[in-house]
Amino acid sequence: MRRSRLRAALLTVVAAALAGIAVATWQNVTARRPRTVADLGADFVPEVAQHIQSFRRVKMKSGKAVWEVQAEDAQYFDSDGQVVVRKPVVTFFLDDGTRRAQLVGNEGQLTLDGKELAGVTLRGDVVLVIDDLELRTAEAFYDHAKDRISAPGAVTIHGKTLDVQGLGLEVEVTPRTVRLLSEVHTVVKANAEHS
Repeated sequence: MRRSRLRAALLTVVAAALAGIAVATWQNVTARRPRTVADLGADFVPEVAQHIQSFRRVKMKSGKAVWEVQAEDAQYFDSDGQVVVRKPVVTFFLDDGTRRAQLVGNEGQLTLDGKELAGVTLRGDVVLVIDDLELRTAEAFYDHAKDRISAPGAVTIHGKTLDVQGLGLEVEVTPRTVRLLSEVHTVVKANAEHS
């Protein structure tokens, strides 16, 4: 009889403990459950099909790289083929890869046409490096169909032999021509090292 009372008391204690654990777990789960999209955090965007860290995409043609896009972070929107990137670096391989043009910014947006890069928009401390020229602006656009990089605002160009400032920029990537559109001021350096 004593044993049965002990077993009954022990079974009651274990059942009460399990019920207490179940209630505490339920309260914890309901308290943590997000109630709105904003509760999920700033990184959660419901329209994003993929969120990628250390993003990298390369276009190859005949075994050689044509362009490459790298970014710290990317969000791919499947509905419109847009990729929003943070700290992007876009590299264009020129002359069968012997030369490069590199476009860097704080944030950007890639427009994809299937597997092809249709366009790039970069904003925030945009830098374009081609050979020994460094071009700086606040915003730049790359249009694949025209093979052109353009910038609507103030642009500064720094090279070994010259410094140039102007408004508006167009760079024809394949023929390698750079054109400033207005208010151009040039300083030629007489004591520059020969390249």
